[in-house]
Amino acid sequence: MALKFKELLKYMLIVILFMSAGLILYIFTSYKGDFPEYSTYSTEESGIKALYLLTRRMGFIAERIHYPAMFLDGDYTMVVYRPDPDVFNDESEKENLKEWILKGNNLILIPDEESLDFLWIFDAISELKQRHEVINIGNVTITEYGLSKGSVYAMDQSLDFLNSAIKRSDAAVAFIRVLERIKPERVVFNEYYHHMQKPAPGILELTGIPGQLVLIQVSLAVILVVARGWNPFGRTRCEKKPDKRPENEVITALSGLYMRMRAYPLVLANYYGYFIKKYERFLNLPGTLQDETRGTLYHCRKYIEQGGKRNELLKLIRKLENLEERIGYPA
Repeated sequence: MALKFKELLKYMLIVILFMSAGLILYIFTSYKGDFPEYSTYSTEESGIKALYLLTRRMGFIAERIHYPAMFLDGDYTMVVYRPDPDVFNDESEKENLKEWILKGNNLILIPDEESLDFLWIFDAISELKQRHEVINIGNVTITEYGLSKGSVYAMDQSLDFLNSAIKRSDAAVAFIRVLERIKPERVVFNEYYHHMQKPAPGILELTGIPGQLVLIQVSLAVILVVARGWNPFGRTRCEKKPDKRPENEVITALSGLYMRMRAYPLVLANYYGYFIKKYERFLNLPGTLQDETRGTLYHCRKYIEQGGKRNELLKLIRKLENLEERIGYPA
């Protein structure tokens, strides 16, 4: 009986393995081959994959959307880059996208400057805008239009966002600054307006990231069980160098710049929060050491808010460490 059960389990694992392999194959081959211009899938000069990957590298959840505006929900900011006017101006798209924005969502629109007069959204902005603000970052101009509860962020210099130009332009800096201003849970790049379309969300979109992760984990578990004793998964022994694709080199350079810009205040902010929490009672007492400590914390807070040089950061951290030794206060 036990032997038959083991045989049955073995065949079930094989079936699940093939089903899982098919599912993973579908995930990674949904869109393969020649990609249209301005797509986040394209690594060609006319694509924007570098911008998509940079968004992820900077800590945002970046995804793609392939279906009409009627299926938009409200937990992300959507990026529309140089949309095809024929698709974007469809009556159904117009009504559903406008309703989505007015409910309190944010749209980042990077249009082709030559098609501005043909896009319906600027007529809607003229009619419905309640406020607007112009922000200049380098040679990129960002105009925020407030429409009821939502906003449209229109950015010019669209060609500077392409893989071929983003490294030597201000576009990446401007784009990340807009995301930092919005602070979205997710950033979704619209591929529907590039004719990479699905009529409705598929099962993968409906399950979301958690569901997809579960499916992949199940698949990997099955593969590991069936392939036990084989060579370890992962990088092959002959693979000694990372894949240096052009768009990866671009986002590595840009993200490194941003990480350095934000790292110093972040390090001090973490130490500052720890120090305040640990010595809260001590700081509420009178005394010379307390006054000195409060003065140092004031300079820390000023550095966190305004930034500064690395030498200033090191001096402040050493000062906090010295104060900890002098306080000798129990945690």
